Amino acid sequence: MALSSTASKVFLQWIPGHIDIFGNDIADELAKEGGLMEQIQYSPSYKEAKTLINSTFNYRWNEGHPQYKPRDSIYQLPRADQVAIFRLRTGHNRLKHHLFSRFKIGDGPNCPCGASRQDAQHILQDCPQLEKARRKYWPEPREMNQKHYGSALHMGITAEFINSLDLTI
Repeated sequence: MALSSTASKVFLQWIPGHIDIFGNDIADELAKEGGLMEQIQYSPSYKEAKTLINSTFNYRWNEGHPQYKPRDSIYQLPRADQVAIFRLRTGHNRLKHHLFSRFKIGDGPNCPCGASRQDAQHILQDCPQLEKARRKYWPEPREMNQKHYGSALHMGITAEFINSLDLTI
């Protein structure tokens, strides 16, 4: 019997091995049995095949042309920091201004400080409640462009600053 979206639901859960968790031995045995069973041949859809072919060719091309690799320093950051910087750059984040203006979530777009709307500009440059924290990370004033698009070091500092706050970006 083949799995299909209409016939079955599949739930994946990581189970740590060899830690005396109830059912772990049974799960190990079933996994071994499943590995010995005949595997169903799966034909990818046209869209999946196209995606696989494109990603293979793109990977090979990029490996042969290192001079064309992305120059944006964001790619030198850890993934979580890349996400935070990207959300700040685009404005598609979980700050009050975006949530309220886009989805009508929350009590309004303004920062708890009351000075302005809570967006990336306000958090990174203007919020009076965050002035002390900003000076800790940027003793000398920095332009927004440098905080968003600067070197990996500068964007790393931006990510550290955001991580130090009690904010979800």
